[in-house]
Amino acid sequence: MKQFTVASLFFLFAIVNSFFYSCNNITDNEISLKRIKQIDSLNNYYSVAVSSSFSKEKKLEALDTFLKGTEKLKIDSLKCKGLYLQSKLLNKYVGPKIALEKTKVLLQFAQKNNDSFYIGRAFYRQGFYNKKQNNFLKAFGYYNQSFKIHRDLGDSIYAGKSLFAMANIQKTLGDYNASKTSATDGLKYLENSKEYRMKAGLFQSISLAFKELGDYEEAFLWSDKINHLLKDSIALKKIGVHNIPIFKNTMANILAEQKKYGESIGILQSLLKEKTVIQQRTQYALILNNFGYVKFLQDKENKESKAILLKALEIRDEERDVFGLFSSNIHLSKFYKNKDVSKAKHHAREAYENVKDFNDYEALLEVLTLITELEPSSLKDLQRFKDASLNLMKLRKKTREIYAPTRFENENLLKENEEKNRKIIEVRNQNTIYLLGMLLLLSGIGFAIYFFRQRTQHLAQQNKMVQFQASYETETRISKRLHDELGNDIFQVMLQYQNDPHDPQIKEKLNTSYLKARDISRENNEFETDETFSEELNNMLHNYTQNGIQLMARGLDRIDWDHISKPIKITVYRVLQELMTNMQKHSKAKLVVLIFSNIDNVLRIKYSDNGVGVTKEHLQSKNGLRNTEKRIQAIQGTLIFESEKDKGFKAEIKIPN
Repeated sequence: MKQFTVASLFFLFAIVNSFFYSCNNITDNEISLKRIKQIDSLNNYYSVAVSSSFSKEKKLEALDTFLKGTEKLKIDSLKCKGLYLQSKLLNKYVGPKIALEKTKVLLQFAQKNNDSFYIGRAFYRQGFYNKKQNNFLKAFGYYNQSFKIHRDLGDSIYAGKSLFAMANIQKTLGDYNASKTSATDGLKYLENSKEYRMKAGLFQSISLAFKELGDYEEAFLWSDKINHLLKDSIALKKIGVHNIPIFKNTMANILAEQKKYGESIGILQSLLKEKTVIQQRTQYALILNNFGYVKFLQDKENKESKAILLKALEIRDEERDVFGLFSSNIHLSKFYKNKDVSKAKHHAREAYENVKDFNDYEALLEVLTLITELEPSSLKDLQRFKDASLNLMKLRKKTREIYAPTRFENENLLKENEEKNRKIIEVRNQNTIYLLGMLLLLSGIGFAIYFFRQRTQHLAQQNKMVQFQASYETETRISKRLHDELGNDIFQVMLQYQNDPHDPQIKEKLNTSYLKARDISRENNEFETDETFSEELNNMLHNYTQNGIQLMARGLDRIDWDHISKPIKITVYRVLQELMTNMQKHSKAKLVVLIFSNIDNVLRIKYSDNGVGVTKEHLQSKNGLRNTEKRIQAIQGTLIFESEKDKGFKAEIKIPN
């Protein structure tokens, strides 16, 4: 009864425990499912915010709901994601000033959570919004911060993108050498990527830098790199057909600088006929303005130039394209300079008005240079020129000061990586040498064991004593070669490596050992004895006809090898291989003749060469040749040698079949 009670209590405890465990498990699952549903609901709001199908109000409202939800659920990564999108939407719908404020909130939150990904992205967006407000120095500093974060994260795409933005600011400030350097650094990060659009932009930046520096040949080469990139259909799709006119326009300007006006006009004229260009009014006006100016450069009396330049100005005025108006007024001022000074002054003043409220000191210098040429007595304009020049020099200096330490860090990191790679390669080479040595030794042992077994199994079917002796001598010879040629070589290499791991002769000696191992393998490799035997035998014989040795093999193709047994084929192959090896190593022959015949069921093979020959005493002492005799004897055949010093070498094989 007592046992029953204890068992009952234990059973009851198990049921209760299972019940509570099940309840807890259900509760946990319910909480997990509830959270998943909440996150899914938030993601739906985010999808509305990024969709182009909804209105501005709907998108901003959905994003606001998303951010409140992330705050409630305390999901920091989603909050960063939402703040990042919010800054982009505010820039699009309200302007860069408000967007910049939201990006500061994102940066602070990301820094608080040590989220390097969004810290890098926040720095990039701050650079972007400052640049839109013409705060070039601040923008450059933020882009530089973005670059360093992404570089350290290993995000080569955004590292390259940040350098691209920095190069563009340096170009705006007229610091073309620095711009070229930054753009070239950017290409290093994108070298193996498929960011074709950014690559094209970097090529464009480098091309424009060379153009402004007066190196038009280099400028053209870099511009032409974009053309090569566009030949790839995938690259073309990523770069976008709508961007091609911009690159072609740059190439046309470079050709004009080279005074290749005809080629330049041809490109611009063809662009003006394209539908995509005609539809994009600002782009059309840009190309039209350049077209009119190049025609003027080609012929100062060209009557069309004025009408074309004025038409481009009109379109830009309609489109309120401020920097476009600046360019048009500059070209018109240069057009009128030697024709109508008052009009030249008018357009120069208009160009000044176009850019005076921006911090584009490079543009200001360009127009003030023109104004002071037209009105050299204007002290006010001279002072403006000096102020713009001074401000520009300060900005260039500060941007260089910002990027110089970063570039120094890059070079140090590069050196550190090179040192690490050198050590890795050194250890890898050391391991490779030891491994290769062990593999060569093991391969040699493997060769000896394998061929010993194969030879023994084959010869066991024939005269066992003769077969064993022949096989033993063959394997002894192989083992001796492995020991004398390979073993000693590898031992010497290992000693040499211990003394000096960087000795360049080590690799050469290992390569020599490898070639020796390959030769031993070739001399003892397997071959087919089926219907392809004739081809196998012929290939083997011709392998020895190098260094000017000529081979004449008559009757080989007339032997019916299909009716000759496999042991005879193997023996013939090995015996002829030994004769050819002996010829190649010792005879110095230039001509080898082999005659095959099969008469009265006796296979006859006559061998002769015009080498140095050997004496009878030497002939009897050669292990390889004596071994071929034993092979022939094992299949009831005969082998007769005939040779004299300086009278060549002959052999006749007879095998009953």
